[in-house]
Amino acid sequence: MKNVLRRVIELLNLLSENNNLSTENIKDSISDYRDLNQQAFRRSFERDKNLLRSFGYLIEYENDKWSYDKGYSLSGYSIYNSIIKSEKISSDKLVNTYLYLKKYLSKSNYDNDKREIISKILQSINEKRRVGFDYLDKYRKVKPQGLKYFDNKWYLAGEESGLLKTFNLEQINNLKIGNKTDLFQIENKNFPFSWDKEKYSTEVTIKLKKNLYDVNKNIFAHNKVDIEINDKFLQCKVSTNDNYGLVKFLLLLDDEVEIIKINTSDNIRELLDVQKN
Repeated sequence: MKNVLRRVIELLNLLSENNNLSTENIKDSISDYRDLNQQAFRRSFERDKNLLRSFGYLIEYENDKWSYDKGYSLSGYSIYNSIIKSEKISSDKLVNTYLYLKKYLSKSNYDNDKREIISKILQSINEKRRVGFDYLDKYRKVKPQGLKYFDNKWYLAGEESGLLKTFNLEQINNLKIGNKTDLFQIENKNFPFSWDKEKYSTEVTIKLKKNLYDVNKNIFAHNKVDIEINDKFLQCKVSTNDNYGLVKFLLLLDDEVEIIKINTSDNIRELLDVQKN
């Protein structure tokens, strides 16, 4: 473990002082890498990158088509640098808040890919870069405005084609940050999310065991409109914009939940039938 930490610190120092380093540069500059064959070096390098990622640093391969620069560079720490330079923010409070959130969020099973997406989005917000990603079988180009943690899920508010939209991070894949900085302004800091507007596209009344609802309710973001409890059963009317999460919830519980009524702009029943078949 001592060797790993030493190697990671050397890698961090090397990338902090240089941009666009090739794999050959990195291998030759760090003693623990130098005597490894290419396969062993790749394995060690990937493990070290994952360890730095868990600390909030990102090591990305950059290949700018408009220039000859390419290679590995360090990112993810620019947000902290901008914060500690601000006179309006207490660095002590920032660190205390970070430690609290780290302890709180570590209880969830959030994978490394999503942590990396959060890091990249924060960097793109800080540097006002556009992001592109796959979202529900469609490629999106978005000007990110902010992140919000709600009901055990992360959401991105972003402007797409002039409209402010909400994106569930669990459905965001292959996110890339644009090369150009300062492309837009973030004017509305209190940006609305779908649940803040209290205008929902779907209303559904369901009946199921109360303990099943309690265990699985965080699968989709929703607002409880009306609840009746008889014995161990719960009859609940909910409203939601998270139709994907609702379908996932209903499919997961399957025969354990009774759908009494659905009012929606989308045909949820038809979608459920297709998924089951």
